[in-house]
Amino acid sequence: MNDISDSLSAIEQAISSSDPADLEVAAVSAKWLDDQITESKSDPAQMALWTSSTVVDGNAEFPLLNRRVFTWLHRGLPDAYGFPIGHAGLMHTYGYLLSPVVTAYGLKRERWLTADLAEAFGLKASFFYPTASAAPLMERVAHVALPTLTDPLATSGTVLALDEVVDESRKMRTVFVSNAGRNATAAVYGSVTDGVVQLVSAFPVKGFSAEYVVERLAGPTRYRYNYSPPGALPGSEFDGELDILICAR
Repeated sequence: MNDISDSLSAIEQAISSSDPADLEVAAVSAKWLDDQITESKSDPAQMALWTSSTVVDGNAEFPLLNRRVFTWLHRGLPDAYGFPIGHAGLMHTYGYLLSPVVTAYGLKRERWLTADLAEAFGLKASFFYPTASAAPLMERVAHVALPTLTDPLATSGTVLALDEVVDESRKMRTVFVSNAGRNATAAVYGSVTDGVVQLVSAFPVKGFSAEYVVERLAGPTRYRYNYSPPGALPGSEFDGELDILICAR
């Protein structure tokens, strides 16, 4: 893991120090990554599976990517994306691979470089490893996470699923999936708007327990995991209802 992590740090530094007028040059040092990003951005169907996200982390209270890396990641896309609000899929996969910010949970890239997330879903340990497949990382994540978010009841291993209901047309959904045999738990988070399900993030969860569930259910309804909601601030609370879909703990 150290080799690719060092490589990703070097790529981030190369982009950050590149000429803002010629960000394409920075892609040369990151061809495998740039190829995946380009393929993801050129697929409207895959892009539509994700909603928007802020680059400012709610826990670190600091941008996970600088403006230049953000611009490099979103180059060629419509002007709808502008720092600090970007495409959740691009930022939570490729952006997190490049983020140099150490949060309370470590580097964001670790979720894609370790086996924890894949094992929670009962997948091969290297399933989400960036270079383990010709399929772009963003596509691999959506392939696994979106069905879980769409129908938690049909997903094997779902131990907790809940909706934070914003209004009649929109709710924010969190689904926790556990694999007891591998002692691994993952969370998937996204929005459901008029029946349309979009991803925000997927990540491994450490220390998932009955106490964790009680604390999660006792908290206020709010926007989570760096989601950028329309007409509200990321991380803000809202006066909504909590609808528990599954609770196996």
